[in-house]
Formats: sequence, structure tokens, C-alpha cells
Amino acid sequence: MLEFVSVPVPVERVHEVYELLARRPTGPSASPRISDEGYPAGWTQDLIDRMFVESSSAMRRILLAIARKSPGWTTTAELAEACDLTARQVVASLGPFEKRVRGRYGMSRWPFETREFVDAGLRKYSMLPATAERIVALNESVEHHEGGAA
Repeated sequence: MLEFVSVPVPVERVHEVYELLARRPTGPSASPRISDEGYPAGWTQDLIDRMFVESSSAMRRILLAIARKSPGWTTTAELAEACDLTARQVVASLGPFEKRVRGRYGMSRWPFETREFVDAGLRKYSMLPATAERIVALNESVEHHEGGAA
């Protein structure tokens, strides 16, 4: 199903937007593709594992909170509450995470989806089921390992 967004455009440029939309797409679709394993395109189980293990404890909690709400959507405020963080801390964790995803893992997209609802001042997050299941399993493994080491 196609999704639509409203984009404010100056009246004098509306015609240009219509011309652009009338052209045939030159590149891949903007909608994310899914690998055979059910992960976002380019992401593998090994890369998901590495990403989770290399994440800070705050980022792990954020990933787990998104996973637990998926395939539904969760807001930044809901993530903050679930992770015992402030909304500002959630946003502050996502900045370095994005740099790591691009730089260290060579990925152009996060392993989860995000949507911004500008009119409502909200950003929402969701994961594919395979990614969510892997994050939950990784979290259980880390908790077991850290709990056993104590």
C-alpha cells in the first residue's frame, strides 16, 4: 500500500513538483526492501548482532523498546518512558547510532523504520518482525551472560 505525506511547497513552485512526480522513477523505490531472512535490505543477522553488541546500554534499551512494540509504532516519548530516559536522551542516543550505522556498518538505513509527523511534532519507530525477534533474543542472551558473570 502506498503511503502519502504532505509537503508544504511555495505556490510558485507547485508546478515543478508536479513535473517531478510525473517523471518515471530513476532509482530504487524509497520504500525499504526486505531480505530473504526478513531483515531490512543489507542487514544480516550477523550485522544485527554486531550492531546490538556494540551499542551503549541506553541504545540497547531503545532498540529493545522498539522491538517490543513492533510491528506497531512507538513514539520518542514512549521510548523514553520504557527506557527510563528523557526524550532528549533518546534523541541524543540516536545521533551517534546513526553515525555508527553509516560509518562502521556501511548502511544507509537504520535496522528499524522511523516516521516523522511534523504537524503533530512526533517521530515514531517500528521494526520488522525478524529484526524485533533477534533484538529480543540478543537482549536475553546479554542479560543471561551479564547475570551469570555477577
